[in-house]
Amino acid sequence: MTEHSRREKEFIKYLVRYGRGLVLAVETVIIASLSVLIALTTFFLARDIMRAYSVGSTAELQLIMNDIFLLIVYVELIRSIIAAYRRPEMYLVSIAEVGFVITVREVLASVLSKTTQDVLFSSLASIAFALILWILYRKVLPLKREHKERRRKEEVTHGHTP
Repeated sequence: MTEHSRREKEFIKYLVRYGRGLVLAVETVIIASLSVLIALTTFFLARDIMRAYSVGSTAELQLIMNDIFLLIVYVELIRSIIAAYRRPEMYLVSIAEVGFVITVREVLASVLSKTTQDVLFSSLASIAFALILWILYRKVLPLKREHKERRRKEEVTHGHTP
């Protein structure tokens, strides 16, 4: 190995460590920010429920629905970050799930506001996300699992431990 290629490899290792540290720092800030948003949204949800109890309008129900869906989105975002550490391919699945939740919320909001065009577009977006999730769960993730199992069997066959 030449001196140049050794320095190149060391530099690449440094970049990978630096990148991982930077990603961890940003994800920590995101999770902390989402935690604050979860607390604030929970407070507003409680306030909106009390207001809906006294006023009882459709607008109040829509605010409650928004608060609930915001909580779901925040939790799904945190879950996607955590899932990426266990299984990196699950990051895309988690993001698609967040998109699906958002489109379902849009469908419900469009139904409450009685705008036909918005209901149509939101429904089409929900169908698209449902199709994406179906493809990921039925086609992509099973192939990834099969590839890992095949690789483990090969390692065991060749005398390597996983």
